[in-house]
Amino acid sequence: MSPEAAPAPPGRSPWIPSIFGLVVALVALASTHSLHIKADDIWWHLEAGEYIWTTLTLPDLNIFSFTAPAHPWLPHEWLSEVVFYVTYAHLGTFGLVALGTLLNTLACALVYRLTTRYTESPFASALITFMVALMMMGNYSLRPYLFGNLFFLGALHLVEEPSAGGRLRPVLVFLLFTAWANFHGSFILGLSLMLLYMAASLVAQLRAPRRTFAPLRALGIDLAVGIAACMVTPHHVYGFLFPFMYLKNAFTGQLSFLTNISEWQPAGFDTPLGRMITFFVLFCLFAIAGSMASPTPAHIGLLVAFTIFAYSTVRNIPLLGIAAAPALARHLPKAIGRVGRLFGQAGEEPGLLARFHRRCVAAERRAWKSSLPALAALVLLVGFLAPTAPLVGYQGRTGVEELSDLSPDFYPAGLLAVLERQASPRRTFNYFNWGGAFIWRLYPRQQVFIDQRNDCYPLDVFVDYFAVHDLEPDWRAVLERWGIEQIAYPPDSRLARALRDEPGWTVTYQDDQAVLFERLPPPAEPAEEEYEELLPLPDHF
Repeated sequence: MSPEAAPAPPGRSPWIPSIFGLVVALVALASTHSLHIKADDIWWHLEAGEYIWTTLTLPDLNIFSFTAPAHPWLPHEWLSEVVFYVTYAHLGTFGLVALGTLLNTLACALVYRLTTRYTESPFASALITFMVALMMMGNYSLRPYLFGNLFFLGALHLVEEPSAGGRLRPVLVFLLFTAWANFHGSFILGLSLMLLYMAASLVAQLRAPRRTFAPLRALGIDLAVGIAACMVTPHHVYGFLFPFMYLKNAFTGQLSFLTNISEWQPAGFDTPLGRMITFFVLFCLFAIAGSMASPTPAHIGLLVAFTIFAYSTVRNIPLLGIAAAPALARHLPKAIGRVGRLFGQAGEEPGLLARFHRRCVAAERRAWKSSLPALAALVLLVGFLAPTAPLVGYQGRTGVEELSDLSPDFYPAGLLAVLERQASPRRTFNYFNWGGAFIWRLYPRQQVFIDQRNDCYPLDVFVDYFAVHDLEPDWRAVLERWGIEQIAYPPDSRLARALRDEPGWTVTYQDDQAVLFERLPPPAEPAEEEYEELLPLPDHF
């Protein structure tokens, strides 16, 4: 069913995270997370979490918008949103950043744990973990997909380790997919993962001299349990079908507006992200070719499928790093060993590096269970509680002091303060990227024209938004039809430049980040002159 695994080093439980795994995870996060903390749409997630937490109900309509108030909304990430809101309500911005750091650290630790199935070398596992962390670097954002990455790693552990869980394996699968379906819609990847490993198992059995379909049956049970678990949500079968309908609409062109959103753009071969993907894939091919070992069908399928996903959509790049980890772990140590023997010194006496490696492996095997989590907690605690000025301090490393600092381009603080002080709410045509911030700061007092919730608007609203955004011939008619009274947009945008010369609009607020245009009232028509009624003249005149 899955590739043969190297036995775990004696004297150490395979589920104990390694000192080297924790260190490399923390180093990777310290060198990348501090430069890329962002929250492009955390704000509408926070408002949704607050609504669910305070009302104990899930919204089923687009309550945040005046353009589609009756459009269905299925909040499939509701549990992530509640966790984000409760964290922010009790710990503030500090808590959100700490939560994101913790989730990414756990993901790196799980990647390291996954690699130890195939290698006893802490250095090879650390190198693979660091490369996966670099692949995840571009999407270090406070969004529910962080939970999805963890669950994806959990599913990858399950399909790579057919004995995991023992007799309680169905319970483990059920709990994993139940939580996944309530935290993030990417549970479809977990089901696809099981299908891929079922196909690989079938191919392996058909090629084997003695066929036994026990592994295939075990995976089939896992898949059936996983499908049933994905329906244990407040939305039941609709929550299970939602990701499939979303993909169907995307592939059939019904969600054509996705081509205008950055994370749904293809990486391309000539972009920095595309070159990063190419380098990573070439490194994987070097490991496979250099090991002189045949890759398993499952690992080939993972590498091919997620390479295509990564090139086609930017948001899938982190998943490529995670999916390639088992193949790298299986082949990289052998490839490095062959290269080392090719350029190594003659004689049987081990070199300095070999002796250091053996000591590190021995130290890893002697590590106490209680010391490793304590070490990770201590490093994280020092980083977050240190004073601001030192480089290890929370604010010094992150530059985050308040919520708006998490992604200033997506949070026009000055503009929102002006809108909040207005005597009465007005219909505002808002910039797409600012929709989530408008919802968090202004709802329920004011609703938005549009925001980043792609599934909450009919196609007509997106057509109207881009008609105005791109200054199409009917853009003025769109504003009239929706009764727009204000326009909030970046000051250097085409729309802002056009409005400066457009009669009937005036600037009421402007800073380096945003400009607010207000529609002028129509000019008053001149009053008709009143004339006294003339009496008929007498006859003698």
